[in-house]
Amino acid sequence: MRITNNMMTSNLLYNVNKNLEYMSKKQDELATGKRIHRPSDDPVLASKVLARRTDLSELEQYDKNTRDALGWLEITEKALEDNGNIFQRIRELTVQGANGTNTAEDTQKIKLEIKAMKEQLISNANTTFAGRYIFSGFETDKKLMNEDGTYNIDIDTYTETNKPKVKYEVSVGESIDVMTNGLDIYGTVAESNILHDIMPGTINNLGVAAEKSIMKGTFDLEQTYVAGSLNFTIGGAPIVVDTTNLNGTAATPITKTEVLDAYNNALGTNGTAYFDANDRLVIESELHGTLSNLVFAGAGGFTPTVTAGIDKVEAELIGAAHPATFTADEQALLRDNPMIIVVNGVSKKLTPAPGDPINNITEYATAINNQATLEFGADQVIIDDNGGTDQLRIRTTSPVPVPPAVDEDIHVQANLTVDFPRTRTSDLMADLDELIGFLDVGDNENVGSMLTKIDVHMNKMLSLRADIGARTNRMDMISKKIASNSVSFTQLLSDAEDADMSEVIMQLKNAENVYKASLSTGAKVIQPSLVDFLR
Repeated sequence: MRITNNMMTSNLLYNVNKNLEYMSKKQDELATGKRIHRPSDDPVLASKVLARRTDLSELEQYDKNTRDALGWLEITEKALEDNGNIFQRIRELTVQGANGTNTAEDTQKIKLEIKAMKEQLISNANTTFAGRYIFSGFETDKKLMNEDGTYNIDIDTYTETNKPKVKYEVSVGESIDVMTNGLDIYGTVAESNILHDIMPGTINNLGVAAEKSIMKGTFDLEQTYVAGSLNFTIGGAPIVVDTTNLNGTAATPITKTEVLDAYNNALGTNGTAYFDANDRLVIESELHGTLSNLVFAGAGGFTPTVTAGIDKVEAELIGAAHPATFTADEQALLRDNPMIIVVNGVSKKLTPAPGDPINNITEYATAINNQATLEFGADQVIIDDNGGTDQLRIRTTSPVPVPPAVDEDIHVQANLTVDFPRTRTSDLMADLDELIGFLDVGDNENVGSMLTKIDVHMNKMLSLRADIGARTNRMDMISKKIASNSVSFTQLLSDAEDADMSEVIMQLKNAENVYKASLSTGAKVIQPSLVDFLR
């Protein structure tokens, strides 16, 4: 191959530029302290760096969330601690006020101090954190209490299955609830009205019916079955399986088709048989009423592992009997106060429509049932007068969905409850008003009787503080874990992207020497020009 001066010059320039580029790269590493500056420098390492930065960014946000959550809990704990100290002082004043040797002036001074303590309790109820009222549940933009000690929030939205939560995400898939419900601290007074006569007390499910009966088990296809060995019953009625064609051995097992033909012929219209994805023989019957409608009666070859029914919601609540006719005052109460029905955690307030007559249980049940249809949907919640017995009956009829990850044999039960309206009066404030009233008239005996109620409120404060302390301790542990993980991920990021400065300096010096050598070599490679000869 013929080598020309032009080729030699081109190669020289190419190599000099490569050396210069490498030296420039090392200068960048030395100036920035980073090994890569763009993904093309090292795609694999670049992806690791981005992943580590994402991890650190998440940890930084989790750390902020944790600090906010701890701040919320600390403010809550401080308010409850103050409440506890106030009640300790109120207890001391109550003991002093129950002393029969007090003068009227002394008693009035005690009353005034307790009134001041009540005002401080109201102030604590309206404690805020970052502009949010920490005890106001769902309505953190509203004060929990008015100046007179009544609730300022919609307390009818609070039920046992619908408690407010304020959650902070502190790690992947993990959230911490920092809310302490103000109603749990200050209590509520149930409103005494006709609803309590219709549906009194705590109400739970009274019954659940099965939708179908199922029997499952392993079936040995390598066995010869004798007459009667596969028989079972449905609701006590015998089901005889013909075993004539069920003759199997290890060499020639019975086919699943032969098994299903034998069972389905025996079942007729009473049910069906099939093999599931786990090769278990499944026998289903639409007949139900108990959880053991299907009972295996044979022996050998077929080994049932499950005999159960799938539940559907058919929960029923029946209230107390009530006189057939409501008075005008009772009708006014029924219209003004909603019945709060909770089905599987879904809460709805139901009141009769303005034009619906509610002169008796039957009319009231019809009016409420119309509202239940509007709120829950048709035939989801049925309310009637229990067959004309002057009792209010509430039923749910829609099926409870079984979670996909749960086997269909699992017993599922509906949750049906009825809650009632409550006044905006705090139980705690009502007790303090009662105490103040006794002091005002100098009723020493009743003042002393208030000590029991005061102790109840003090114990409630202590219990809530213990719960907050447990959550605070957990948050402290999570905070330490985040700090430890942050150090670990920072080290991993440093290992991935930070340059070894001493090594880079040596590489840069080598690059400079190589570049200078290439320039020196180039001076010898380039042929002298005509100008050189003219000098």
